[in-house]
Amino acid sequence: MNPSCDCAGFCRDCGLEHVLPAEPALPYAQELMVALELRGSIGLDACADPRLSLEYLFGPARGQMFGVLAYRDASGQAGVLKAFSGQYNGVWEVPGWVPPILDPAEFARTIALDEPRIKDLTRRMHGLGVDDPARLAMLAERRGLSRNLMDRIFGLYRLTNFHGQTKPLAEVFTGKAMPTGTAECCAPKLLHHAAVHGLIPLGLAEFYFGRENRSATRRHGQFFAPCAEKCRPILGFMLCGLEGRVDG
Repeated sequence: MNPSCDCAGFCRDCGLEHVLPAEPALPYAQELMVALELRGSIGLDACADPRLSLEYLFGPARGQMFGVLAYRDASGQAGVLKAFSGQYNGVWEVPGWVPPILDPAEFARTIALDEPRIKDLTRRMHGLGVDDPARLAMLAERRGLSRNLMDRIFGLYRLTNFHGQTKPLAEVFTGKAMPTGTAECCAPKLLHHAAVHGLIPLGLAEFYFGRENRSATRRHGQFFAPCAEKCRPILGFMLCGLEGRVDG
């Protein structure tokens, strides 16, 4: 496996770069790809929600990242976790898949007031000239609402590492400005779940499944490292405390 696909990040708490290899999880990731293709859905039962169909990934919505984490539990038993990035066709939680780090119900309450206002401003701006004073005023208002809403959404995330430390996302992120969707990718979901449940990660691999993205940088069946923009700035903290436990 290409080392560039490994899960890695710098931890400012300990001053070290932490790395979790992809190789141990690769066979399980390949098995998952085959299982998805055979099932035609990410649902695990015959009566799965139609929203979970793989047709979603090959249509206008395009593909999505999936991740697999190989682990060992406290008794030495091996196991595998799997996750999809963000929501799947508007669905946050699917049985058999690692849940999101935030509480979906709390997320819904957080966006309930401001999201409709932001969409309404967008609708009212449509058709107005670029320099129209009314449009400029609405644009400023929308930007303010959007920034405030994103700050409150980011505040819903608390990340746990393998020292048992839990911190708000804003205290963990080592980059400049957090992009939308930070902490919703596969690697953070998998590592947080493992840390909270006392599991020892052995490897983590992520692959893209579905129609290629618009920039043609992601193609079906290819493996990729966790993204540099959203994941790497938080993975150092999330992996901290894992050294010595993998071989212990």
